[in-house]
Order: sequence, then structure tokens, then C-alpha cells
Amino acid sequence: MRNHLLKVLLGLSLSLAGQVVGISLASAQTTTASTGFDVSYPQCGRTLPAAGFGIVGVNDGHPFSTNPCLASELTWAKSTTSGAPSFYMNTGSPGPADSSIWPTNQTTPEVCTGANSPACSYDWGWSDAQMSFSAALSAEAQDGASSPSAAVTGAKWWLDVETGNMWESIEANYGPSAASQLIDQSMLLGAIAYLKSVAVTNVGIYSTSQQWRTITGTPPTAFSSIPVWVPGYATLAAAEAACAMTSFTGGRVAMIQYPSQGLDGDYICGLVSTPGATSISVAATSGYSVQLVVSGATSAVTWVQTTGSPSLLVSSTGLVTTSGALPAGTYGATGSTSDTNGDVGLFSFLLNVGTIVQVAPTSATLKTTQTPGYSDQLVLSGNFGATTFTQTSGAPSLLVSSTGLVTTSGALPAGTYVASGTTSDTSGDVGVFSFSIVVGSITQNTPTTGSVTSTASSTFSQQLNVSHNDGTVTYVQTSGAPSLLVSSTGLVNSSGTLIAGTYRVKGTTSDPYGDVGTFVYTLSVSATKVAPVIVGPDAQYVVGHAVAGRTVVLQIIGVGFSGRPTVTSHEGTTALVLSDTGTVLDVRVRVDARSRNGVFTFTLTMPDGTVTRVKYNQH
Repeated sequence: MRNHLLKVLLGLSLSLAGQVVGISLASAQTTTASTGFDVSYPQCGRTLPAAGFGIVGVNDGHPFSTNPCLASELTWAKSTTSGAPSFYMNTGSPGPADSSIWPTNQTTPEVCTGANSPACSYDWGWSDAQMSFSAALSAEAQDGASSPSAAVTGAKWWLDVETGNMWESIEANYGPSAASQLIDQSMLLGAIAYLKSVAVTNVGIYSTSQQWRTITGTPPTAFSSIPVWVPGYATLAAAEAACAMTSFTGGRVAMIQYPSQGLDGDYICGLVSTPGATSISVAATSGYSVQLVVSGATSAVTWVQTTGSPSLLVSSTGLVTTSGALPAGTYGATGSTSDTNGDVGLFSFLLNVGTIVQVAPTSATLKTTQTPGYSDQLVLSGNFGATTFTQTSGAPSLLVSSTGLVTTSGALPAGTYVASGTTSDTSGDVGVFSFSIVVGSITQNTPTTGSVTSTASSTFSQQLNVSHNDGTVTYVQTSGAPSLLVSSTGLVNSSGTLIAGTYRVKGTTSDPYGDVGTFVYTLSVSATKVAPVIVGPDAQYVVGHAVAGRTVVLQIIGVGFSGRPTVTSHEGTTALVLSDTGTVLDVRVRVDARSRNGVFTFTLTMPDGTVTRVKYNQH
């Protein structure tokens, strides 16, 4: 499952033989209904903290297996604030070449005679979900549930889709192809179909975008409404922010995983409703309505209003209406949302009434020669009918008519001019306006910086450039000499050989019509050319796992690989590098059938003798 290496390491130090999970209801971390933990076989025997909710792994790390502590961990999950456990099940589609229990004579739900086909993979997924469902039923019965069936079907189920389990798209006997990905997709569709067939209504996918794409390629629209649970975030704050990401299935991002108290912590993403705000005129408030919508919800949503009435009224279906005609002002309504699957959220809606808003243009940049006779029309939105503009500042340089036409009083010297005031219409809508013009400002364009080695500095030169000028520009240097010299045409030169350091030249610009500006240029001089940084080898993680008695192809991900390094591991294991991209090694790994399972280390030795190591799983 998630953070597989961490879970396996924990599992190695604990007995897996049906121990009862300790339950600690006192926790140093405050629990809320939106934070919880997921646990499985690596946590057997461990004292688990109080939590807002609990998710329990049904399997023993791979499909068609049972977590030996399922019942006791389920007891812990029922002690959480929510009291409603969720389940996750491991998934995979190894194909007939890598599985002794691949279906060979199954007629339902698809006809499978043992071929490597989507139909057989669909049946494999169906049977895997059936076994996991039965294990959950048995655990509920063992825990004394009054109706094990109702408890299991009413729970949320997650399919764990990770490259740590066997999939045709990543196994050596098949490898990545459209056909392999179609077969892997079929396994998931079969598992989902079985859970739906026994009345489970809430099924989601646990994976990352990279693993999902590796296994399924471009999956069909059958997955587009399925919510996702995403790992890989360092803190609770990062998990909360990650709720805004785009889902890799197209469904809702429902939950984010992050480390907490030495376990996998989880944060439930709240339901998000839109729109959040809108503006209307005073005349439009009588009879106004707008429908709030929750994005990504997979079942009916109920809205419960807590503030904002009687001006704004929100129905249980999310329809916002006004209580009648409202005067100019801002009105808000807030409350909560929930769906039948137990997902919750908050909504907030703001209605700006009678606010006239100024839209572009709000500013202009002019040369001094353009100011005589200049005019521009101000534009508004949110008004109802004709609007009157009343200027309060900016005259006499800028003049704004009652209809919003901006003009100058004549030729203006270089500078910045601002006109502002108020707007109103006959319906009571009001607003403000502001318009500025920048006159005669010559703007420096790139380049504004440069770099050179000391040995080349004696011949350095660079031409400065400007815009918004009117005719020829004269440059006047005010600082930076004698190291850097700027001619009247803007050509920057060094006075000779410069030692390593930073040199800056400044000055002013002007044209014959009164437009003015400033310039600045920075030159960085290095003693010698900087040699490229050579990154040493660093193996970071392994995609896939070794299997005793088999040959598999694993991927070692990292940086700085070169020349197909030599890969070694524990006795009974041989490894051969098939390809090396510099960041990915494809390695064929053969393990002796008598080799024990566990966590082992690959040692990578580069042709130059440098070494890096990385841990991997064998099971």
C-alpha cells in the first residue's frame, strides 16, 4: 500500500500473528472529523492513536490475501470520532505468466478460458474484490456488528493502484503497451463492478498521477467520475492545499495522505461549491436567484444555511434567492454542504448589490506630443441604464464629463496625472472611478544586465534600448564611470580589463519633445568560466518489487547514472542493467527460489568507481 517501504519496515519489527491492536484514545494531536489514519498489516500489534476517522487495509499487502489484524484494526477504526470505518484493498493484474491462480475456466461475469485477455483480467478483478469483501464481512461479524453486510456495503472502499504490486504494464513478461494497459484497466473495472453489484455505493482510487498513467495509460471515461485519494504530501497544510489539484481520473479529489505520528495520516477534502460571488443592480434584486453547484460530488448534496437570512435565502437544494428588493450593499450567505456518502463542506456566497464597477480602460501612457486633444471613454459594468460621472479630483489637467469622457486641458508636461470620482444611475446603483495617464515617461527595455569573464571584459560593449520616446534619445550617465562608460547614444563600454565583481551604471534619458526617463545597467564579471556542476550518482527509489524464484524487470529512479553501472544485492540475487537514461535504470532481477522476503539493498557501482545504494522490497 502507500509508503510501502515504511509499512514493510514497521511490519518486520512487529508480529503479524493475529495480535490485538492497542487503542489509545488520548492523543497529543488534536483530532477532527476531517483528519484520520489508514492502517493495515504493518501496524499489527501497534497502539493506534485517537483519530477523526480510520481506514483499514483488507489485504496482507497484495491481492487475494487477508490482513491478519483486520478485525482488531477494524475495532480501532470504530473507536474514532466518525465511528464509520472505510476499507482499502490491494489491486494488480499479473497475467497468466506471473500468477498460478489466474482464472482458467470462469464464465461469469466474463467468459475466461485462461488467456491473457481483458475478459480474464476483468474476472480476476471481480474475484479479488469478492475475496476482499468477504474478508471485511468476516471481520465485521467477528467484531459483533449487528449487520455485517450493512456495515461493509455502507463503508467507503478504496482501490489501491500502485506500481508496488504486479501489473502487466510493468512486468517483464509483458511490459508497457496499449494492450497491457487495457488489461490492467479491465482488472480495476472488474473490481469496481463487483463492489457495485453487492450494493457498495462509494468506491474510489488511491494512486498518484504518475503511477496511474504508468498502469492504465489513458483510461476510458468509465473512471471519470471516480473520486481519488492522493499520497505524497509532507504536512497537513500541504495536504489541505493539495485538495485544489486536478484529479487524475477526472473525478473529485476526495482525500490527501501525509505523514502523521509515525503513521499515514489522511485529510478529507471538503465539498467545494460555486459560484462564490456575483454582482447585480438594485433593480435586479427583486426575484433574483442563482443555483449553487458542488463540483465533483458523486451523490445528491444538501445545503444547510447558517447565516445571511432573511436578505438571502438558500434552499436545501442550493438555490439562492433574495427576500425581495434590496438596497445597494453587500450581502452574504454561509452554511454547510453534505452528500449521502458522508462528504461534507462549507459554502459561502456574496451578492454585491448596486455596485457599479469600472472596467478597462483605467490608464494610458502618452508621449508629451500626444496630450493635446487626447480623449478616452470610461466604461462601467453593473449599472442599470444611463450612468452619471461626477469628478472629485484631477482637474484641470484631466477633465471627466458627466458621460465619462476623459480629456486633457491641453499640452501636458512629463508626469503622472490622475482623475477620480463617483458614478451613479437612476436605480440607486453607485460606484467609483479612477483614470491615470503617464506622460512623457521613456521606458528602458532589455537588456538591463550582462555577464562576462575578466579576460573578455576589455572588449565588452552593449547597446541600451528604450520605448515611448519621440525621436532621438540622448543618454546622460550619472554614475558607474570609469569602469563602465555610456555614450550619448546609449552604447555601454568597459574602460579596459575589469577584475571580478559587479559593476552598475545609471543615468537619464530624454528626447527633443520633453519626454524623460532613467536607465540602469548591471555587468557581472567572473574571474574564469564556471565549470558545469557534475551531479554524483543518487539512487532514490525502486519501481516494482523482486519475487523469489522469478525474474522481473525493476526500475531504479535517481540522477547521475552513467555507463550502465554494476548492480549487486544479497546472496541469491543477480541483477543486470538493461538500459540507462541517466535518471532511470531498467534492471533485470533474478532471485533464488529459497530467498526470504523482506527489504533489501541494491548497490550501484558506476564505471568511475562511485557508489550509491537504494532499498527495495521482495515478496
